[in-house]
Amino acid sequence: MKHLSITLIAIFVASQTLLTAQTNLDQYKYVSVPNRFDFIKSSDQFQISSLAKFLLTKNKFTVLENLEKYPADLAANQCLLLNLNVEQIKGFLKTKLEVQFLNCKNQVVFKSDIGMSREKDFKTAYHQALRAAFSSVSEANSMKQLIQSRPMKNPSPLSPQCPLSQYPLQCKPRICQAQN
Repeated sequence: MKHLSITLIAIFVASQTLLTAQTNLDQYKYVSVPNRFDFIKSSDQFQISSLAKFLLTKNKFTVLENLEKYPADLAANQCLLLNLNVEQIKGFLKTKLEVQFLNCKNQVVFKSDIGMSREKDFKTAYHQALRAAFSSVSEANSMKQLIQSRPMKNPSPLSPQCPLSQYPLQCKPRICQAQN
């Protein structure tokens, strides 16, 4: 019984940490994309870096291409910059990619869902998997814009104003649904 309660507490703490980590993207102003990722041999091979820059710009992130000329606010505070990392996850007959945003302390701030592709051509497979992984980044960004654009009628489930009795019925894991 004691082990069960310790396990439940650990799961609760881990889930709370993940929930808060996923909502912190709005604290950062700039994103840096490297020219070469670890799983690729040459610079911008298969145009993965270029596609990542395009998808970030499409999702309304400010992408810095040249880190030698910092903007004034970034020169004063290096922690306004997120570094993008794309990890390849091993899979048999599948290409799997995961997008990670790292802060100035090299801690993961946000991890996307795993994007998959079954294509045989490497360029097509990497592009499909990266676009699939960026769909969760797009969802997180649109959720952030939705929260900022209209006031919520109900508070978030993490705040004390959302009663736990209503949590499973009316609240989602991240925010309470607005009652119509």
